[in-house]
Amino acid sequence: MQLESLSNEVFHDLFEFLDPIQLIHAFEGLNTRFDQLLFIYFRSYRLDFRSISKLNFHLMCEQYLPLIIDHISSLCLSDDDETPQLSEHLIPYNLTLDEFTHLKSLLLQKIHSSDIILNIITDCSYLSYLTHLKIIECHYTHDKNSKQLISNIWRLIKLTHCTLDIIFEYGLTFVGLSIISTSIKYLSIKNFIFSSIELNHLLKSTPYLQYLCITFFGESTNIELHRINSVPLITNLKLHFNGSLNSLINILQSMPNLLYLTIETGTINLNGNQWKKILIDYIPKIKIFRFLMKILLFKHYNIEEQLEDFLNTFQTSFWLDEHQWFVRLDWPKHANKVFVIYTLPYCFNDTYVIYQNRWSRTTCPNVHDYNSYDRVTNVFYKGHIDNLIVFPVYYPNIRRLTLRLPFDNRFWSIIPTLDRLISLEVIETRENSRSESQLKDLLNRAPRLDFLSVDAMSFLLLAQSNITHDSLRRIQLKHYRTKTNRYMNVTQCSILADSLLGRQCEVLIIRIENRTIILDLINKMYNLRVLNCECQDDNWTNNSLLCSKDELVEWLRNSLPETYFISRYRSRLVRLWINRKIK
Repeated sequence: MQLESLSNEVFHDLFEFLDPIQLIHAFEGLNTRFDQLLFIYFRSYRLDFRSISKLNFHLMCEQYLPLIIDHISSLCLSDDDETPQLSEHLIPYNLTLDEFTHLKSLLLQKIHSSDIILNIITDCSYLSYLTHLKIIECHYTHDKNSKQLISNIWRLIKLTHCTLDIIFEYGLTFVGLSIISTSIKYLSIKNFIFSSIELNHLLKSTPYLQYLCITFFGESTNIELHRINSVPLITNLKLHFNGSLNSLINILQSMPNLLYLTIETGTINLNGNQWKKILIDYIPKIKIFRFLMKILLFKHYNIEEQLEDFLNTFQTSFWLDEHQWFVRLDWPKHANKVFVIYTLPYCFNDTYVIYQNRWSRTTCPNVHDYNSYDRVTNVFYKGHIDNLIVFPVYYPNIRRLTLRLPFDNRFWSIIPTLDRLISLEVIETRENSRSESQLKDLLNRAPRLDFLSVDAMSFLLLAQSNITHDSLRRIQLKHYRTKTNRYMNVTQCSILADSLLGRQCEVLIIRIENRTIILDLINKMYNLRVLNCECQDDNWTNNSLLCSKDELVEWLRNSLPETYFISRYRSRLVRLWINRKIK
């Protein structure tokens, strides 16, 4: 009764924080007021189908989606391991994207069917409110329609934010693109390497761009550059650059009003004085400049003296007083001929490899400033960092961690907290008590951990110790500690299934000796909703593609309820999307 005393506006605010499926499960049918709140007045559903169970997907499509389809503002679709071929499962429910009439944001992830991607984007032309589109980690295999896909995206009249992370198997070109987008202002493109010609055609087709993020591989110094036309509206550029200095100048000349520049490069060796001249001459309005350069040492003697001289060029009044742009220079121990220099605070959030430096300096007046690398979320900790005299650096916000066990004594001073960690991958484990203890410690310190990838033998030791973890729901078991037995047997799988971690597991990736183990795992692991497995007794070969039937897949379909979805994926891997109520 106290809950119902809250106003409708308060309920709307609360509903924003809840998963739509859980929200409808909790309040649908409770009374007339809540039904009206859910299906009439609440108009901001955000549906994320990337980790939905097959049962809930069925309920959503058949019962709830028709009631709220014109209330949905954001939609995420994926064909990854947790929701195999999900986009195809919309078809039996006669659901097409054009029915999401108030959709503002769409994300497509890990979809590897060119026809599905193209059909979805074609349907987007009917969406009058769509402003944000992300297509990430997708594979486009069609040899003719790649330009058609880009043209259809460019035709979306309201689209302002576009992120494309697509591998085009047969290539892509922006040359000859006849469609001009008058709406796209923020554009990020990965897995495509631009030349000056390609970049010029891209900019011609998006004249209202304000933000651009691309990878550029420029022509050599001996090739005449294709002049890039001026694009005065661009104020923010993020560039992964592998080209000549002339190519870089050619790009910057075309963006005279640039205010924010972030560049990562390994092909230009510019010191502080040279950068100063380029910034003043070509982008004089610049406010924030961030870079990371990997530079080949000029000489192989007096190396520390070279590094000091190079660093001194970033300690002039232009850098320290006028702009307060500080840099750090590292000479990694594993790279004898290369040093790395970057601006502070560190602003790159791709996978960061923590390595040992033999020499490190900063231009910050206080060497302890900017030691917290807050934007780094993915870390590969290589170790060993013992007995190293460097400025203390730590990473407080990592979400994905890759490492070897055991790690060294400096680990916890460099990575002081795992409060945000959601993914842990152990790529090597030495068989000793220290490795086992450290793995337990990692799990205990990571309250949000969702995914664990580890050697099967290491996991079985965890399982037999009755360790628990409230949030861990996805497990990948690998076999790097043994060269002979790379498949888990019945006894080992029984230990897994009967363990506390096994009982709560929802997504499992595993190699097993015999297909009958699949039935046992599904029967015992009652929270399991996705099983990706490789069977030793699988007779599948590349020649099986010529056959009309897949023997293992057919056996599973005959042995399991027809509501389960079973498919072959990446040669020997079989994926099962399990349809049952979660206890």
